[in-house]
Amino acid sequence: MKVLALLVVLCAAMRIAHADPDPKRKVIVLEYRSSSSALPGIANQIVATLGKQTSLSLLGPDSTRAVFGDHLEQAIVRCTGDAECIAKIGAKVGAQEVLLVGISELGDVILTMQRIDVATHTVKARVADSLANGAVPNEDQIGYYLAKILPSGDFMRFGIIDIISSQAGALVTIGGEKRGLTPVLPLKLHAPASYTIRVEKNGYVPFATKIALPADGELRVEANLSKRGAGSAWYAHWYVLALGSVLVAGAAGGTIYYATRPPPATTVPVGGSY
Repeated sequence: MKVLALLVVLCAAMRIAHADPDPKRKVIVLEYRSSSSALPGIANQIVATLGKQTSLSLLGPDSTRAVFGDHLEQAIVRCTGDAECIAKIGAKVGAQEVLLVGISELGDVILTMQRIDVATHTVKARVADSLANGAVPNEDQIGYYLAKILPSGDFMRFGIIDIISSQAGALVTIGGEKRGLTPVLPLKLHAPASYTIRVEKNGYVPFATKIALPADGELRVEANLSKRGAGSAWYAHWYVLALGSVLVAGAAGGTIYYATRPPPATTVPVGGSY
């Protein structure tokens, strides 16, 4: 058992050097069983862990079957773990990679994972471990295996910030970094994280706010810039910012809309801070 456990380290070392792939690429997770009924549902458990820790576009066995056809299991069995054959399954469903999970028994239960590149039909990395009969890896253990075979960049999640300004040619600064003049394209940033946003243009009261960007979320910020001197002098004070934000949060993974809205003429104007 100790010898088999060493495979976790030895097999993981068999990575092929390459540039980090797209952290949102499509990956399917498949099971190949060698006369073993151990670890039922392990592929779905791995998909759930990947969904929490990465931004990969994932398909588990059931979702893959819906695209590939009901003969998916037969096709996997015919491949007998061969990378080129498994890669063809991935190609048929439009995946960039296949994570093949193997379960077999030699006294202990042997769990293997192979990361197969669909384009090159090659194994990019593999890992194996031996588990006592009846033992089920928890989320932390699965995360440990996945960290051995996936690029570190896969575990950096992202969100989108779309900044809309009422004035063209305004300078956008996020976290102290200049991001160009409006209009700017939606920005892909590491998430979850908090960012300070500033939008400013000569002759206008600067807009500033701080937002919390969720992982895999999309957030829209509308910066309504008003000309300097338009309205009362207190308009440009910092405390106006506290009145100028409306936050509407949807379900996890959905759209988050964050905006400042122009008020009616009879109310206190909002939309920026100085």
